[in-house]
Amino acid sequence: MLLKSTNVDLSYNDQFDLPCLVFTFKGKFTQLASEESTQVWKKVFDKSNSKHILVWDCSQMTGFEMSARREWLKYMQLLSNRIDRVLVISDSVLIRGSARLMLKLFNFKSEIYSNQREVWDKYPAFI
Repeated sequence: MLLKSTNVDLSYNDQFDLPCLVFTFKGKFTQLASEESTQVWKKVFDKSNSKHILVWDCSQMTGFEMSARREWLKYMQLLSNRIDRVLVISDSVLIRGSARLMLKLFNFKSEIYSNQREVWDKYPAFI
């Protein structure tokens, strides 16, 4: 586990075709949680030259602060050349829609899923 906090956990998964960072969002995503997680995310990217997959598991997320989203977008822009694709998991139409809007700003691939089972069906290593 790279980060364990009240609102976000961050772990590394090496079972995909590329290195993968799994963000598990819990409750409301706050400015503080965004700052903590983006700093860890940047440190991981600084230690490697390869592209990464990002998994945003938002299945436990209840919402987000706009300031947290702005901070997140700043790091997506800063680190975008190192992101291969983003997988988003959420049963919330609002959160999936917000993620789609954010991801349209960048050129990497993205995949949106309603639940973890859908991800497992496509990526059996995601267990």
